[in-house]
Amino acid sequence: MKLLFISQLFDPEYSIKGLSFLQGINKSGFDIDVITTFPNYPTGKIYPGYKKKLWQVENHDGVRIIRVYSYISHSRSKLSRALSYLTFMFFALFASLFIKRADVIYAYHPQLTTGLVAWIVKCFKKTPYITDVQDLWPDALIATGLAKKGILYQFINSFCQFIYSKSDHVIVLSKGYRDALIKRGVPANKISFIYNWSSDSSLVNNPVNVLSFLDKYESKFMYAGNLGSAQNLKSIIAAFSNIKDNSACLVLVGSGVEEVMLKKYSESLDVKNIYFIGYVSSGEIKQYLQAADVLVVHLKNEDLFKITIPSKVQSSLSVGKPILMAVGGEANEIVEEAGAGICALPEDEESLLAAIKEMLSRREEWGEMGARGKSFYNDNMSQELAVEKISLLLSKL
Repeated sequence: MKLLFISQLFDPEYSIKGLSFLQGINKSGFDIDVITTFPNYPTGKIYPGYKKKLWQVENHDGVRIIRVYSYISHSRSKLSRALSYLTFMFFALFASLFIKRADVIYAYHPQLTTGLVAWIVKCFKKTPYITDVQDLWPDALIATGLAKKGILYQFINSFCQFIYSKSDHVIVLSKGYRDALIKRGVPANKISFIYNWSSDSSLVNNPVNVLSFLDKYESKFMYAGNLGSAQNLKSIIAAFSNIKDNSACLVLVGSGVEEVMLKKYSESLDVKNIYFIGYVSSGEIKQYLQAADVLVVHLKNEDLFKITIPSKVQSSLSVGKPILMAVGGEANEIVEEAGAGICALPEDEESLLAAIKEMLSRREEWGEMGARGKSFYNDNMSQELAVEKISLLLSKL
């Protein structure tokens, strides 16, 4: 059987459903073509070893990667992003129509443009396709403050509904997403809820204590990820500003549009136990996660986030560290079910502070919390489980 996988984001860029995932699918009996572009995320610069061309082919153990042209820019403007999506869509469609017909198509990222490409190919070649919903649009635009309900919202909503209605199957990352799509008229038997996984759950064999300069603190809490509007980390900083002794510090690893604002906010509170590490590469991040005592996950208090499962849930569980979870809804429920940590309400300084103090009071349980979290991850969220489920869906289609 032959699978065509379409995604603008692909290795060596960070992607959950990337080369390792497809090599697992390949072992299930699929020959695989990938249509993607030249790696440039998140810097907007093409990775070393690649040059922008109209067409380039690579082969990786049963996975053929076809890289096509797309507009790539350093600019973060909406116009630049739109040009990037549209040019990739055009050239991906061209490539999809002129390569050998696949038995099934997997439309991954971004779900709207790749979904449209898959539908057009289906019209010409009668090829069934799966669309993968990693972000619930247009709700995500509202939750992150990029748009308000209006004409654009209605257009995107109608476009999404069209893609769902024409797809042969829809994969979602959470039960909440599944329920939301059912309410929007997508048949329940057309939707499969399959957990994402951590793209690299292996641990460093000989970890270096990269946080040794913070050894004066009894406990190191760490948030690792994007410092953006969706995360709204002011609440976490405010909560830690109430810890006046050396019992705990908060380490923020990563960068984002709110990094400068958060540093200024921390300075305005005259906080001494908050540390900004900055951007850390995917190859180095495991050292930091293993050096932390408690991992922190936080998002804005938005209805959408209560039905999503941010990737940091899987990465935190897989590391085997206790978790302070403040997302609400399904993400909090997972940590509670697993017995992997303490939960708080998002954007609630009092709730966060209470959770921090409870975590500190239960320090002797941290090892057990981490072990239970890792066990839950292995039993429910591993890549091997997802490959098995998705391979079965592809075979049925």
